[in-house]
Amino acid sequence: MIGLICLGNSLHADDGFGTAVHRRLATRPWPRHVCLHDGSEGGVLDILHQCRQAVLITALSSRLGAPGQVLLLTEAEIPADPQGPLGAGPASIVAAMRRLMQKPPKTEILGAVAALQVPFSAGLTPLVAAAVETASAMLWRQWGMSQAPAV
Repeated sequence: MIGLICLGNSLHADDGFGTAVHRRLATRPWPRHVCLHDGSEGGVLDILHQCRQAVLITALSSRLGAPGQVLLLTEAEIPADPQGPLGAGPASIVAAMRRLMQKPPKTEILGAVAALQVPFSAGLTPLVAAAVETASAMLWRQWGMSQAPAV
């Protein structure tokens, strides 16, 4: 199984990127071998145990690029430090996978560089909101869905 695991908190400005991508991706059915999961509901490690490949979809630190820039980090590019430039969410999940799973899934991180991550500030900034469509289209293409649904 391939897990598309969307992470984030929509009440913390651009940190809600993964949640917004999940809402967009959920607008159409996925092939049976692809599991779309809203990581804000928990159960991420349980899903990962069932996957041979996983994509963690999340907001990225401004240290990684320009606001709104969409980046795909390969497994080799994911830092081992859970407090590194990816932030606690995705990096701690990857660290837990590496520590707890005998054979963790091949993992990538797809994210948008955040412009603003502050508590209790609902809504994405315009640059990160635009990145939702870019990231969604990338995922639809990657898993054999030739066209994204109309907006």
